[in-house]
Amino acid sequence: MEKEIPILGGCLCGDVRFRVRGEAAFQMLCYCSDCRKVSGSDAYAAFVVPRETLTVEAGTPTSFAVKAKSGRINRRNFCGTCGSRLWADLEMGFASVSGGALDDPERFQPTMVHCENDAPSWARIPDHLQSLPEDN
Repeated sequence: MEKEIPILGGCLCGDVRFRVRGEAAFQMLCYCSDCRKVSGSDAYAAFVVPRETLTVEAGTPTSFAVKAKSGRINRRNFCGTCGSRLWADLEMGFASVSGGALDDPERFQPTMVHCENDAPSWARIPDHLQSLPEDN
């Protein structure tokens, strides 16, 4: 039996640490306005996992609930000390982990894009990635 390699991550200052058991359900670059604001870039690197597979190993994240364009509530979790974006708890039972919060950045390998029609004109949208319909 092959040993599972944990997916670890955390914030810039190290106050909040988390672990994900298993692999991502999907990985994408999201260009919606909410994701662009939290990422500070043209897209958010979304490493999406079933919520029950994510556990907090150290610290307590600060959170903020926001209503997405879809009408769903996303609870965005971040470090209250350094402000690093960590993950969003999605109403659908998933956690959208920030690819930038992963200890090993190579774990994030996007296969799709989302809300690319909302992207600014200067956005870098990889044309080889599949598009996830916006009603998801």
